[in-house]
Amino acid sequence: MRVCFHGTDEEITRICERPVLALLGPRRTQPVLAFELSNIRISTNPYGTTFRLVADLTEVRREANGRD
Repeated sequence: MRVCFHGTDEEITRICERPVLALLGPRRTQPVLAFELSNIRISTNPYGTTFRLVADLTEVRREANGRD
């Protein structure tokens, strides 16, 4: 899945510093899902006030450990 984030230098830096992002499923029907960012590209808008981060998200699969 490809995603796009828009934000300030500080906001984009925070996203890049985290190797894994966690997203909540809709209406509690799914557990929290973890995604890893890859193929990250960062560009600036023509006015230089915000940045755009484009990346691929890959779901991180939790290994079964016999407990739920």
